[in-house]
Amino acid sequence: MKNLFKTLLFVLISSISFGQNVTMGDVGFPPSNPINCNTFGISGTNFFDPGGQTGNYTANFNDTTVFCPDLTLGTKVTLTFAINAGFEFNVDGSDFIYVYDGPNTSAPLLGIHNSVTDPTGFAYQASWDNPSGCLTVVFISNGSAEGTGWLANVQCGNQYQPFEGHIEAYVNGTGPNALNPLDTGFVDVCFGDSILFVAKPLFPNSLETTGYGYSQNVNSNVDFQWEITDGGTYPQNDSIWFTPPARSGYLVDVKITDQFPLSERVRCKVRVSLLPSFAGTGPLEDSVCLGLNTELIGGVTTQDTVGVTIPPGTFELGGNFAGLTYLPDGSGQQYTAPINISGFPDGAVISNDQDLNQVCITMEHSYLGDLEIWLECPSGQIVPLVNSYGAGAIPGGNSGGGTYLGHPIDDSGGGGPGEGWEYCFSSVFNTINGSMTQNLGNTVPVTNQPPLSAGTSIDPSDTYQPESAFSTFAGCPINGAWTIHVQDNLGIDDGYIFEWGLFFDASFFPGLGSYQTEADTSWWTFDPTIVSGQNDTLIIVQPNQTGVYSYTFNIIDNFGCAYDTTVAFVVLPLANIFDDTIACNQTFQVSGTSAFNGGVWSAADTAISISNISINNPIISTSTPGIYEVVFTDNQCNYSDTGRIEFPPPIYVQVLDTLICENANFELNPLTMNVGVLQAGYNPGYQFSWENGSTDSIRIINQPGNYIATVSNYCYTYSDTATIGNKVCDIIAPNIVVLSSQAGNNTFFVNYSGLEAFYCVITNRWGNKIYDYTDPAGAWDGRTMGGTIVEEGVYFYKIEATLQGGEDVKLHGFVHLKY
Repeated sequence: MKNLFKTLLFVLISSISFGQNVTMGDVGFPPSNPINCNTFGISGTNFFDPGGQTGNYTANFNDTTVFCPDLTLGTKVTLTFAINAGFEFNVDGSDFIYVYDGPNTSAPLLGIHNSVTDPTGFAYQASWDNPSGCLTVVFISNGSAEGTGWLANVQCGNQYQPFEGHIEAYVNGTGPNALNPLDTGFVDVCFGDSILFVAKPLFPNSLETTGYGYSQNVNSNVDFQWEITDGGTYPQNDSIWFTPPARSGYLVDVKITDQFPLSERVRCKVRVSLLPSFAGTGPLEDSVCLGLNTELIGGVTTQDTVGVTIPPGTFELGGNFAGLTYLPDGSGQQYTAPINISGFPDGAVISNDQDLNQVCITMEHSYLGDLEIWLECPSGQIVPLVNSYGAGAIPGGNSGGGTYLGHPIDDSGGGGPGEGWEYCFSSVFNTINGSMTQNLGNTVPVTNQPPLSAGTSIDPSDTYQPESAFSTFAGCPINGAWTIHVQDNLGIDDGYIFEWGLFFDASFFPGLGSYQTEADTSWWTFDPTIVSGQNDTLIIVQPNQTGVYSYTFNIIDNFGCAYDTTVAFVVLPLANIFDDTIACNQTFQVSGTSAFNGGVWSAADTAISISNISINNPIISTSTPGIYEVVFTDNQCNYSDTGRIEFPPPIYVQVLDTLICENANFELNPLTMNVGVLQAGYNPGYQFSWENGSTDSIRIINQPGNYIATVSNYCYTYSDTATIGNKVCDIIAPNIVVLSSQAGNNTFFVNYSGLEAFYCVITNRWGNKIYDYTDPAGAWDGRTMGGTIVEEGVYFYKIEATLQGGEDVKLHGFVHLKY
C-alpha cells in the first residue's frame, strides 16, 4: 500500500515540482538556501524517509536534514508526522528521529521519537528562542529492524510573535509609575484621585525589531481593549483615565492585540482608600463641668487607645484569561492553557452547577472530528467540554468530522491562525439542549476568504452544555490553577486557542477579594486647652468656656490619604448663686440660681433656716441678725458655691441733752445700740446724718439749739434730738487761802464750770511739789501725796486749766497753812 501510494504521490508531485519534496539525508534547506514559505508544503506530504518513495528505509542510516525558512516570507518552520489523511509514520523502536530547535545539531534538542514513543506521530514548530526559525532532523537506524518510514509535512510561515504586555499607572497623571509590583500590582489612591493608565507593550520579535515577521506597532496595528470592573466604557486607546466612583477595589484589564491576532492581557488592581470609622473617637463623657478635666480617645491600633477603625474594602474581580495557545496537529498529543484564579474567599469551593456559570473559549480548528477538550480544576477533577473522537483520552466520543470551529486556515498545519470564534459552555445558562457533539448539525457556513477556508462551522451564537455537568467539580477549590486541555488525535489539521475564561457566579461568591488600609500617623489638632497628651492619641482637656467645645482628630493612612473628625461635648457652667447680699427682716428670697441639674443648699450655722434645700431658689431666714454663709452644691458637677447673707439688726440711737460753754466747741456723739445681735464683733455698718446734711458720726457744735442725729443701716433708720443750752464756763481760785483746822477751813479747792481739763500743783517755798491733782472737784487738805501732814507755813498753788471750747486758764496764789 505504501509503495503504491508513494509511487502515485511521486508521479503526482513530479508532474508539479520535484524540488518541493525532501528525502531524509538531503541537505534540505539550510540558511543559505531557505524554504520559500509561499509554496513549500502548503498541502500534502513533502518530507520522506531515507528509503525514498519505495520500500523500507535504509538500515544503518545516520544523516541530517535541515529546514530553514526564508525569513522574509515566514519566520518559523513547522514539522508534522502523522498516520492519517495521507500521512504515514512507521519507525522501528530501535531507530530514532532527533529534532533540534535550530539550524544544526548544536541547537537544543526538542525530542527523540519513533513509533513506540509516539505511535500516532508528533509535531514541532521552531521556538521563539530560535531566531533562525530552523528545525534540524537527524535520523539514525541501527540495522536490527526497519519500518516503512514516514510521509510527513514540512512548511513555514509567519507565526504569532510573542510580546510582553506592560502597563503603567500615574496618580493624577504625575509622578512615578504607581503600580507596585510592576504591571500586575496595586495602585493605591485616595477617593477623588484620577489614574492615568498607559499600556506599554514590548515587541522583541516584531518586524520593527528583527527585520522579519509582521509589524507590531502601537500607533498603527495594535488594538487595546480596556475593561474595568466599575462597569464603565473606556476608549480603546493605549492610555485611559480612570476615576474610581466609590471607595472600593477595582480590577483593571487591558487586552493588547496585534494584527496576527495575538493577544496579551495585563491586569492590575486599584485600591481606593477606605473611609475610617471614627465611632470610637471622642470624649469619655458627653458633658463636662467648666474647669474640670476630661479624656478624649483617638487611636488607630490595638496597641494604642482604639478609637478609629477602618473597615475592609472589597474587590469586584472578574475571570482570568489565558493567552494564545497554538494547537498543532498533534496526533494524540495534549496541549494545555492554564490560568490561575485567586481572590475568592479562602475555602471557597464549587457546590453545584451554577457556581461555575460558564466556560468560554475563543478558538479555531480545521477538523472537529479529531478534537477533545476538557477542563481540569485545581484539585484534579475534570469535565469534558467537547468529545469528538472515540479513541482518544476521553472514551465514547461522537465525531464531528470535518466541521470547523471558528473560521480556520485548512492546511497541513503551521500556516498561522484563522479567525477565532467564542464558544461557551454552561450547565445552567445553556441556550441549546445537549453538548456540542449532540448538536453537530447546528452549523453556519463560512466562505473562502484566503487564507481562510470555506466550509461549515459550529454556530457560536448558542451556549452548549458540557459533556458532563459542572456539578462534577463539587468540592473543588476555586482558588488555584484551572487548565484547559486539548488533544488533537489526527494529523493534518491544526488550530489555535486565542483566549479562554472562567465565569463564577457572583451571587454565590460576593466580594471577590478584600483589602485593608491602615492608619500610619494620627494626632489631635493643637488646642491650648489640651493639658496632657498632646503628642498621644489619648488626651486630657480642660475647656475654658461653657457651651459646645470641639476638638479635631486627624489620621493619614498608608495610602497617604488624610482624614479627620471633629468631636464635641457640652461644657457645663458651674453652679452660680447670688453674690454676697444683705437681707432685711431676717428673711432672704434666693433668686437667679443656675445649675445644670439642680443641687442642695446647706448652712453650718444652726441659726439659719432654709425653706427647701433641694430647690434652686428657696427662702433663707434667721432668728438672729448677723452675717451668715450658705452653700449650694450642684448635683452634676458636685461643685459648691458659697454666699454670705447679712441680716442687719434693728437699731437705736440717743443724743443727750446738755449745756455747753458759750461759744465753746462741743462734740455731739450719738449713742447707738444693735437690737438682738448675738454675734461677737458684728459691725452692722452704720450711716450717720444730721439735720444740717452732715454725715459725720461725731458733730462739733458751739451754739445752743436742737440737733437731730439719724443713724441708718441697710434695713433700718432711727433718729434722736439733742437740746443744747449755754452755761457759764470759768474757774475761781483764791489768791491767799488760810487753812486752819481749828477754824474749820481745812481744805483748799476751786469753784469752776465748763472745764475740759484741769491740773493743780502745791509746792513749798523752795518749789518742791507737795501735792497735785487733776480733778477740778478735788481739794488739798494739807497733806503730802504720801498722806503726811505738812508743817505750818506758806505754800504755793499753781493751776492750769482748759475751758470747754479750748481756752487755757492759768492761776497761782498762796496758801497759808495754820493749825
